[in-house]
Amino acid sequence: MWQKSLNHQNLSEEEEQSALRKAPSLRFRFILTGFLVIGVIASLAINLIFDYSQKLADLSYDRLLRSALLQMDENVGLMRNEVSIDIPWSAFATLAQADEDRVFYKVESLEQGFITGYQDLNSEPPQPPVLDQMQFYNQEYSGEMVRFAWIQRHLTDPETAKTVRIVLGQTRLSREEMASSITQKAVEVVVFIALVAITLIIIGSHLVLRPLHRIERALEERAMGDLTPIEINTPKETHHLKVAINHFMARLQTNLEQLENYTADAAHQLRTPLASLKALAENARDITSADPHSTDLDSSERQYQALDNIVKQCDALSQTVTLLLNQAVVSHRLQTHRLEPIDLLPPITASCREQAVTALHKGVRLSFDCDLKETMILGDAFSIQQMMQNLIENAVRYSALDAQNDTEVIVQVSEFERFYRIKVIDYGDGIPDLEKERVFERFYRGRYDIAGSGVGLAMVKDIVDHHSARIEIVDTEPKGTTFQVDFAKFQYHEGVL
Repeated sequence: MWQKSLNHQNLSEEEEQSALRKAPSLRFRFILTGFLVIGVIASLAINLIFDYSQKLADLSYDRLLRSALLQMDENVGLMRNEVSIDIPWSAFATLAQADEDRVFYKVESLEQGFITGYQDLNSEPPQPPVLDQMQFYNQEYSGEMVRFAWIQRHLTDPETAKTVRIVLGQTRLSREEMASSITQKAVEVVVFIALVAITLIIIGSHLVLRPLHRIERALEERAMGDLTPIEINTPKETHHLKVAINHFMARLQTNLEQLENYTADAAHQLRTPLASLKALAENARDITSADPHSTDLDSSERQYQALDNIVKQCDALSQTVTLLLNQAVVSHRLQTHRLEPIDLLPPITASCREQAVTALHKGVRLSFDCDLKETMILGDAFSIQQMMQNLIENAVRYSALDAQNDTEVIVQVSEFERFYRIKVIDYGDGIPDLEKERVFERFYRGRYDIAGSGVGLAMVKDIVDHHSARIEIVDTEPKGTTFQVDFAKFQYHEGVL
């Protein structure tokens, strides 16, 4: 009745440990993901810190370079219509705070050319020159990377006008040392924070997975056969898992109860025919052994009657086994197959065709009355066909009691606004009102003088309930019983399953 694993077997402890080692670790994935995220963030932070430390070092030493350049610029003047400069000692004293760095400078006039400093020093800035606007840039000179400050301005007096350009450079040793110091301290902080974060992730992984271990212990500590719901408190993240396990155990409990009921049904249904077969066989044996050489017609008739009863009991037993097998198939389909859009008419007409010959042999006319071309519902065609066979067989069985008059069983399908109604109408003796509520009980039989199992209508009720349908028993006029089943229409706009 349930799906089984073809390769399922009990594993030894060593095999379980081997399977556990090969299984992917959720905790390892959680820690690895956190480690990668923290690593990426730390790398980005270190790159940003490195850039920031370079800019901070340049900003700090550029102020000294600016101050020295302005001091030199203040001492530039015109003397006898020529540019002259008296470089103050304080300008170099300002730059001397970076005692490991070398200083380069150049003063020139666009009109008179080189004035003082390093003549081979390139005085052209990387950006277009603008008067009285200072520029800072890095450029290689004398085999070293040098930080330059550049300025250009006009000198005027009543007799002449000159343009002077001053370039002052300083090597980057102190700047690099300052940037390295800032970067090192910042990296130490970042690495410390990263290690703390990784430690918290490792601890957090234990805390996050603890509810799963609690559920595992709760299941491991249970006794065999205990399928009650898990009642432990769990976080929201594992609540759905707990609910899913509880729903699964509830379905398993239902399946086990159905299996127990099915086993009880089989034992109950097979025990009675087998006892009858045994009694009839013993009776036939006794008739034969009483007078084995007798040719009396009465004795032969009694022997024939006993054997005929055995055949009838065999037929009844065969029908019972078929009914139990059909019940098992229906139970399996109801558990494993989803309802899908189907047409009601094919399973109904198939049931009518299968029961028509049996009804004729019993003197019952079976007719099908329906003007509809399509009756779409959400259902299972095989289950509905079994339901109809049980209803029609039950109606034919009780209609055949009136042997003096021909009787009829009518199957009708009609349409209403929200549902389709199936009617199985017979004109037998009917069912008393007090018994109408009990006919769907398992093993209940209204009359024990009529062959039956007491299981067919119970199966009908299970199928009806699974389809969220409604079944009702009403009286037929002038006499008889009508079983009517209402199935909700399938609404196409609700979606496709």
